[in-house]
Amino acid sequence: MFSKDAKYLILVTIIFIAACIETDIYLPAFADMMTYFSISEEVIQSLLTWNFVGICVSGPIYGPLSDSIGRKKPLMIALGLFLAGSLITIFAMNFNVMLFGRILQGLGSGGCFTLGTAILFDVFQEKRAIEAMNKLNGIIPFIMAAAPMLGGYLNYMYGFRSNFVAIAVVVLASLLICLCYFEETLEKAKMAPFNMKNVLRDFKIVLCSIPFWQTTMITSLLFAGYLAFLSWISVLFVVEFGISKTILPFFQGGLLGSWLIANQMTNPIINRWGIPKIKMIGTILLVIGGLGLVITALILPTHPYLLTSCMMVYTFGCNWTFSLYFPEAMEIFPDIKGITASLLTSMRLFITAAVIGTVSMFYNSTIYPIVIAIAGIVVFTTLIIICYERKRIGSKPTNGTISTSFH
Repeated sequence: MFSKDAKYLILVTIIFIAACIETDIYLPAFADMMTYFSISEEVIQSLLTWNFVGICVSGPIYGPLSDSIGRKKPLMIALGLFLAGSLITIFAMNFNVMLFGRILQGLGSGGCFTLGTAILFDVFQEKRAIEAMNKLNGIIPFIMAAAPMLGGYLNYMYGFRSNFVAIAVVVLASLLICLCYFEETLEKAKMAPFNMKNVLRDFKIVLCSIPFWQTTMITSLLFAGYLAFLSWISVLFVVEFGISKTILPFFQGGLLGSWLIANQMTNPIINRWGIPKIKMIGTILLVIGGLGLVITALILPTHPYLLTSCMMVYTFGCNWTFSLYFPEAMEIFPDIKGITASLLTSMRLFITAAVIGTVSMFYNSTIYPIVIAIAGIVVFTTLIIICYERKRIGSKPTNGTISTSFH
């Protein structure tokens, strides 16, 4: 039998799997989907953007609802919507129906992200939560790295719809496993009757917190830059740079592999050097990766290997930075983790959708719009990190937060 900690780590991983692969597995099929639906490069990106909109809309609903009635019932609703959307994408014969299915997938996926995070922080507290997150981040990247490679193979062998069949199968398996094995993690004593006035009050408390916004912007912008590059190379590298569709998944796998290597090093390095130093190194790697992208774009703007190599450095720093600031954001308000998780999820995906949408507006069949967006993210995020850490130096953590300031 599994211990309680192992059981819930496995269950949260299962909850996250479908939500993670649904944004990666079908990316290698973008070029074929453009041909099938007779749409442009800008329009195909709406499958990703509106999926994120669905996640953003659903997050603030699942969070407070789960704080009132527990995590399991909302989770079943989320997985049900996720499955319905997945079935629609399998049989969609025109792009608008496909887009509707992706929105439903987002509404369900948002519940997986929000409730999975809340469940994790129900079971694990403070330092153990960081360790659990790192373990989770050591498992999920294997799946994420395999997703575009699997998607590329499925697309090549069976067509783009096979990717959505794979998503539906994973969602169905997740629903059945959680239905049978998931036990409520939120104690009844912590369940408060749903009261809109109290919910709005709690949202106001979180939204008025400067540390919450700082940590949220750090994690959200870094994730947005990473996913913007990952999604746009699916079109740019194939259509403009002439990269074979069979080779493309290896570029995506390289980025995900960089994330994985960084993650595997996190706990040992933290134990040796401490959290503050890892934050600082992560930030430096972000700057190096962003600067490398800018230089490469100016000198060799059509060199996919150099561009991807620079982005791998960014991804390495992104992992170390994201892995440490995300738990801090979750522990700022430990008594309303459902709301905190919902806002973190919604803001992260809203900002990601905004960044990808902005890049789409300025896309001109070159790497420049993507590089400009990532360079701006690196500059802005670095400034936020400096301001956040300076304010924390010498200050005593409150509300259960973890002291991780630079020294």
